[in-house]
Amino acid sequence: MNSHRIAPAVVSRRRRWSYTLRVRVAAAAALGATIIVAILSWITIYAIGRSNMAQADEQLSMVSRLVLIQPVFAVNVVDLLAPNKEMALTVRNADGSLASTPVRLPALPVGNATVTVDGDTYRVLTTTEAQPAGRVVSLGIPTNQTEKTIHEQRQWVYLAAALAVTASAGLGWLFGGRAVRPIVKLTGALDERGPNGESGAPLSVAGSGVKEADKLAEAVNTLLERVDRAQTETAAALETARDFAAVSAHELRTPLTAMRTDLEVLSTLDLSEDQRREILTDLQRGQNRVETTLAALERLAAGDLTNERDHVVTDVAELCDAAAHDAMRHFPQLKVRIDTDAELVTRGLPTGLRLAVDNALTNSAKHGGATEAVVSAHRYVNGHRYPNGCIVIAVDDNGRGLPPEEREAVFERFFRGSRAAKGGSGLGLALVAQQAQLHGGRAYFEDSMLGGARLVLELPDRPVFTEPSDSHQR
Repeated sequence: MNSHRIAPAVVSRRRRWSYTLRVRVAAAAALGATIIVAILSWITIYAIGRSNMAQADEQLSMVSRLVLIQPVFAVNVVDLLAPNKEMALTVRNADGSLASTPVRLPALPVGNATVTVDGDTYRVLTTTEAQPAGRVVSLGIPTNQTEKTIHEQRQWVYLAAALAVTASAGLGWLFGGRAVRPIVKLTGALDERGPNGESGAPLSVAGSGVKEADKLAEAVNTLLERVDRAQTETAAALETARDFAAVSAHELRTPLTAMRTDLEVLSTLDLSEDQRREILTDLQRGQNRVETTLAALERLAAGDLTNERDHVVTDVAELCDAAAHDAMRHFPQLKVRIDTDAELVTRGLPTGLRLAVDNALTNSAKHGGATEAVVSAHRYVNGHRYPNGCIVIAVDDNGRGLPPEEREAVFERFFRGSRAAKGGSGLGLALVAQQAQLHGGRAYFEDSMLGGARLVLELPDRPVFTEPSDSHQR
């Protein structure tokens, strides 16, 4: 079987040149100046050419008034006065005869035109305003010097344009430094926060006078605040997870160690039937404790994964009534009375609230030794802690109660009160506190009117909005 070596894929990336913002500002200024100067230069050069041609046409118009008096005679005069081709005159008669200076101008339509004769450029005025009828007179003057002048003027315009573009680029570089200074300052302040994103003072470019820089600073500060908050929450979550894992391992290790010891005794010693029964009972207690702890941990994890979408319409009175009946069935010695409003509907987590009330009643019966409990639930519209009022669920009992110094600590995970019975996981009241927090409220203990403990769940009331019926819509 042939083996093939797969060569790693090499991804080639084209290097992208990067420029500073200052260079970009200077380049933008130079580009803008180039466009403007090019347009102005073209307009200037065009205007200069038109002006020079207009001057030549004006000269031709003035001379033509004299020439048209006696065109044939004027040919000799022009030839005599302009031996160096400073002027050309050609007269064409209707019979085909012509009279001309040494430079003969071609036949042209009436009007002004530019022609080249023997390598020289002439500006020509052709007219028929002469007698006899049909005579055509063409009068021209050389424009070589004019074109030379225009060429020199164009060179000066090009030079001025180049200087203007260069000056624009230089001024763009000079003033661009001041323009981008707030951005450079912002970048420097961001670099000072450290490579690991350590928190620092908010970034500021106050007094820069650049609106974009101020908005960028605000956006960066908002982003940094979110990053800092996320880092803090992540660090807290990791710390909580580490503590939770460590305590969970400790809580599970104790019964598992006891179970391992019992198993070693069963496998190594010759025990009587009563001794074997006692060890098996102890194994069952340890196994129940492990299952109870794992179930509580599972419920805690499920609560941590709850989100706002899970809140549904919940009848708190019905929930408390069902919890009371189940508690009396599981603990026959416990008598539970109900004291709730006739209609107590809100938005919440019905499973979580039921779990909280169940744990409160279990705590009263199992750890408080209570024989009587009262579950109350009432709505308070004018609750000062919550805008929409609150719902207070309380469980009173006549048990052993709870020392005041332990009333806050018992809500921590795996904490057992000094009066708690053996075998608990220490997570029951942690579940109650978790559900109160998930509902945006709180859980706390008070003295009970029955002589024991009073566990209170104070929850913000979330009104239930119902859709109008069809009859109302009609």
